[in-house]
Amino acid sequence: MKVKDICSRGTVHIPMSCTLQEAATQMRDQHVGTLVVTGGGSTNRIAGIVTDRDIVLKAVTRTISPRELLVTDVMTPYVVTVDADADVVDAMQAMSCHGVRRVPVTNAEQDIIGVLSLDDVIEALGQDLALLSSIIRCEQNRESCGSVQTPLRV
Repeated sequence: MKVKDICSRGTVHIPMSCTLQEAATQMRDQHVGTLVVTGGGSTNRIAGIVTDRDIVLKAVTRTISPRELLVTDVMTPYVVTVDADADVVDAMQAMSCHGVRRVPVTNAEQDIIGVLSLDDVIEALGQDLALLSSIIRCEQNRESCGSVQTPLRV
């Protein structure tokens, strides 16, 4: 399974010149917990990544106003990315090695095309497991009914 098949498209970007309050508002409005920080302008190049957890741990708990800090003050500047054509297993290994739950997905030109989250991986693997379970269930039903079907070629 390829990353491009299961990643979330339509990544929410935020320019690095925005405040944390603007970032938090964007997260709330877009129903996301991560924003990819870009250099601004027309480029989709990654400057960093900021999460809701970053905002809480690096600003709110220190009683610094989210209106006073910029996204660049709390973002993670060195971002682990994964190529859209990479295998999901390779992406999971990268997530595990770097201790992250989300990774931006890039194309060959290094533009952001989406984000792969742990939730995306779990959902895809869950669907695969459900399919395996249904195969077993169908086989058990067929055996208990004593019916033999003509094999089909797929």
